[in-house]
Amino acid sequence: MQTRQHPLGPDSAGTCCSLQSLHYGTGNAPRKAYIQAALHADEIPGMLVAQHLRRRLEELELAGKILGEIVLVPAANPVGLAQNVQGQPLGRFDLATGINFNRGYRNLLPDLKIRLEGKIGGDSALNVSLVRQAALQILGEWRTHGVVDDLKKCLQRLAIDADIVLDLHCDNEAVMHLYTGTALADQVAPLAGWLGAQAVLLATESGDEPFDESCGRVWWELQEHFGAVIPLACLAVTVELRGQTEVSDALAA
Repeated sequence: MQTRQHPLGPDSAGTCCSLQSLHYGTGNAPRKAYIQAALHADEIPGMLVAQHLRRRLEELELAGKILGEIVLVPAANPVGLAQNVQGQPLGRFDLATGINFNRGYRNLLPDLKIRLEGKIGGDSALNVSLVRQAALQILGEWRTHGVVDDLKKCLQRLAIDADIVLDLHCDNEAVMHLYTGTALADQVAPLAGWLGAQAVLLATESGDEPFDESCGRVWWELQEHFGAVIPLACLAVTVELRGQTEVSDALAA
């Protein structure tokens, strides 16, 4: 396992923070999964799931059973984690701007259409590689303004070339449920069954560029533009781990 620190710009004079990502298996492997927890930094169930998952992934890696690459970000929002007002953690919105930490990610479609025009052919696997390379380049050129933009850029770059993206959240009070794209309904069905999800909420476009759609939606939009030679190459899902107070090792494991 490799631990990587990603420095983020200063939030105020004399301060700095970084994002930690854990990398299991083989880098540059043909298959990649990305999992993050607590993008809304006051949602604890995902953090506990990530800790259980971390231990299990270490065991699997030592046994040589991870065939691709798995990237785990156990605490995806160090900025939100630092927000505490009179003893009350406030991790859903950036206090400086009021912006939801799960909104405002980069819509890559306009730039991808331009960069890929004339390059897409009949080889679907090659097309996937071209899309991912172009997406990483576009994100690398993103000129951010402030630490929150730095965080969003970093998270999106870590996830954009993954085959599976899981964003772990929770609701105030809820049963297990999932959000994903309408085009991914068939792909997500096995995951919904494994997790015991009681609902799967589908959308073609939710609005305001949430994290999961910043990774997944571009594939069905590119497919609409270029045709079936662009596969739906990323299963991006928001996993709502029941309610905010449902925190236990039994549930997390």
